[in-house]
Amino acid sequence: ALWSAHVRRMVAALGMLRLGLPSPGMARRDPWAFRTGVALVLVIALAAGAGDAGARFERALLPQAAAAKGVALDLDIWITPPAYTRMAPILLQGRAKAAETVQAKLAATGAGKTDGNKTGADKQAAPAEPVEIAVPVGSTVLAQLGRSNGDAELKVGGRIIVFDALEEGKAEQGRRVETEIDDDDLEAKRLEVRVGGAVAGSWPVRVIADQAPTVEFLQAPKNMGRGLLQLQYEAKDDYALTGLRLVLRHAEGWPLPGGGETAEMALPLPNPGGATGKGQATRDFSDHPWAGLEVDVTLVAVDAAGQEGETEAITIALPERTFNHPVARAVIAARKKLNKPGDAVPAEVVTDLEAITERPKHFYDNTAVFLALSIAQARLRHGLEPERRVEVQKLLWDTALHIEDGEFSIAEREMRDIQERLEKALKEGADDREIERLMDELQRAMDKYMQALAEHLKRNGLTQPIDQGTQQMLESQDLQKMLDQARQLSQSGARDAARQMLSQLNQMLNALRNGARLAQPNSQMNKSRQMLNNLRDLSKRQQQLLDRTFRRQQDRLRDQQLGQRPGQQGQQGQQGQQGQQGQQGQMGDLAPDQQRLRRELGRMMLQMDEMLGNIPPSLGEAERAMKGAGEALRGDDGARAARDQTEALNALRRATDQLAEQMARQSQGGSMGVGMGQQRGPMQEGRDPFGRRPGNATNGNVDDGDIKIPSQLELMRAREIMEELRRRSGEQFRPRPERDYIDRLIKRF
Repeated sequence: ALWSAHVRRMVAALGMLRLGLPSPGMARRDPWAFRTGVALVLVIALAAGAGDAGARFERALLPQAAAAKGVALDLDIWITPPAYTRMAPILLQGRAKAAETVQAKLAATGAGKTDGNKTGADKQAAPAEPVEIAVPVGSTVLAQLGRSNGDAELKVGGRIIVFDALEEGKAEQGRRVETEIDDDDLEAKRLEVRVGGAVAGSWPVRVIADQAPTVEFLQAPKNMGRGLLQLQYEAKDDYALTGLRLVLRHAEGWPLPGGGETAEMALPLPNPGGATGKGQATRDFSDHPWAGLEVDVTLVAVDAAGQEGETEAITIALPERTFNHPVARAVIAARKKLNKPGDAVPAEVVTDLEAITERPKHFYDNTAVFLALSIAQARLRHGLEPERRVEVQKLLWDTALHIEDGEFSIAEREMRDIQERLEKALKEGADDREIERLMDELQRAMDKYMQALAEHLKRNGLTQPIDQGTQQMLESQDLQKMLDQARQLSQSGARDAARQMLSQLNQMLNALRNGARLAQPNSQMNKSRQMLNNLRDLSKRQQQLLDRTFRRQQDRLRDQQLGQRPGQQGQQGQQGQQGQQGQQGQMGDLAPDQQRLRRELGRMMLQMDEMLGNIPPSLGEAERAMKGAGEALRGDDGARAARDQTEALNALRRATDQLAEQMARQSQGGSMGVGMGQQRGPMQEGRDPFGRRPGNATNGNVDDGDIKIPSQLELMRAREIMEELRRRSGEQFRPRPERDYIDRLIKRF
């Protein structure tokens, strides 16, 4: 009975039973939540191995059987085209089956057999043929294979390269092979990887040959005079041009003095780093040994692969400089004779030089010239080596320049030499100290040359032509700014950009130097200067007439204050006259002088309109003021006459300034002017110091290509970064790996 009562009570209590959430107590046992790591590892394992789960279990349970049967393997192939092609690297990545599995897959797709009999289901299931891959000659192919059994080889067309183990003696851990596509692979149609005799991967390829560049003359080389030769050309390549040069050969086959059958000279690329472009260059051959002789001219273009293409030879007479001084002409004639082969030539030249030194009065008893000619004779007498002829030719050329131009030619030669040395140092990767020293030398040479050029033009009354397209004055500050920017680029590590900036600077200096050689007396400028002087003289005479009018007006006012009648103190033979006749004697006799000044101004205005094409507006104001002043003088109105004369004088002065400015603009239009003072105005946006817009090199402009010139802000930031890296590199407390990494960042490649 007791048990029955208990059961009934428990049954009644079951209806009120409620179950709560499970409480395993893991939080107390695992306060750091390490249990979440187990779940995370499980999720990662499922994500990484889900695609190959069956094979993994098979390898885990039966490793030898899985290897014999053939399982999935990793195969990666990188094709890296040459940098100059500007093509992105190609990655061929995939998973393939080795041994029987690979062969079965290729059989199903029809890629590994020649039998074309396949069922409709097979054809429908077969994947599409991969897209043909374009591979330029010179590309590097790097293939890497995961774990596999059996020999592996890479097949490029008919060429086979065997894979090497990543670690010696451990081929099962992976293999790799690297090769370069060359001209022998032009017929290759497929790129294959074979493992154990079966094809593990196959891709159709098309090997692209690197064509040689082409170059041609746009017009025949043009003699510009003063030893300058102008060339217009067009060069093309399938990828990128890296060099262009001019090759000269003597028309009769004579060698150069000192040896060598040809003379070569580098030319600017039309589009640096580009594949095509038209260009124009002017080169100075005045000091060349073959100047004045017939030569065969050829252009040679070079691409990034080192291939060359050249034009057909054109026979021309190499330009030479004409010397005006008779002694300089005789020295150059003797120098030219040394080009002719033969042992009897030096003796003939010695005789010619002796005839010159016997008459020192003809070169003003210049000791330097006499010593130079004597040294040239001694060298020719005591040696017949070809090198002696080169030395003597250079000495005779310097002597002729000294006789003809003096210090100007010496400054020009020094600047040209330092330009070549600096360009060569940047190209060969000289250290920072050497680059800095050469830039300092170039700066001093530029200053010396600009000063000598200005003195040369002024002394000889010459005007220098400006390159077509120039719109503003070239100041020495413009060249200095470009040199400073090139210096900053070099210091910040941007060597390519520094070379680009120096290339532009060299082109400007070459254009400036060539323009100086073409300088000629400017009769138009002389006429304009004479007109400006006449206008200043007219202003001076108007000032004198104003002073006379003012003094007479002051005398009249003083006489009135003293109670005297106008005319009693008259001047210039008019004393004693009274009334209107006396007043006429006071002011009227100045009217003819004012009228003469007005007529002269009218004639000058006509001349200006004829010569300059317009008349400064201030001259019109001056003419009207002179007319009013003349009428006031005839009316004996001294106050009005003085006021009009003052207005006329101010207008003449404004006209003088306007005329001087207009003459300066017209003298600069279409040519390169030389300025030693401050810059006349800010340069236009997007133009170089010559006022030209960037573009191709047909007009002397330079295309920047792919080299970006950093801004001032970028240069400052680069310098700050470099200084911080150098500071950290010298801190010995830093870990060795960190300092090695910093040193690699500082190192220039």
